[in-house]
Amino acid sequence: MTQMILRTRRTLLQGVAGLVLLGSAATAQSAVPAAEFVRQTAIAQMFGMESATLALHKSSSPAIKDFAHALASEQGAVTSGLRRIIAKRSDIALPDRPDGRHLDLLRDLTDKQGAAFDKAYVEAQRNTHREAALMMERYANEGDDAELKSFAAQSLPVFRALDRKSQELAVTP
Repeated sequence: MTQMILRTRRTLLQGVAGLVLLGSAATAQSAVPAAEFVRQTAIAQMFGMESATLALHKSSSPAIKDFAHALASEQGAVTSGLRRIIAKRSDIALPDRPDGRHLDLLRDLTDKQGAAFDKAYVEAQRNTHREAALMMERYANEGDDAELKSFAAQSLPVFRALDRKSQELAVTP
């Protein structure tokens, strides 16, 4: 009888532990609130535009300069779309500058020259565009605001293309 109680207790504890883990995973996977989605998207766009400007001035790689031109052009269109949506609303505001992490990346890029710049730029673009594409996809699928969800779905191909192009950028030593 004691062994049966212990087994039942162990099974219950394992079940509760599983539910706790499942609950925390579900919370971690829950949709990003609209204001946070806008903030992250705007920051990614600001970083993209500012880093593209740096690349156009600092890189000697034609491939990186071509990518920077494409990035500025494509993100400019996406930024305009987001600004049009937010201009009609009072519940969400666009940030005026990148967050600390992206400002640090920009400072790091500003301090680098030549091949060191190119390598840091490509790495930053790969990471940023991968994150942005995943965020767009997630919000397009799980977002809590219909208008922003539609924006994410329409913008997703741009972010996927930039992610793909950034992954293809070659870094010469």
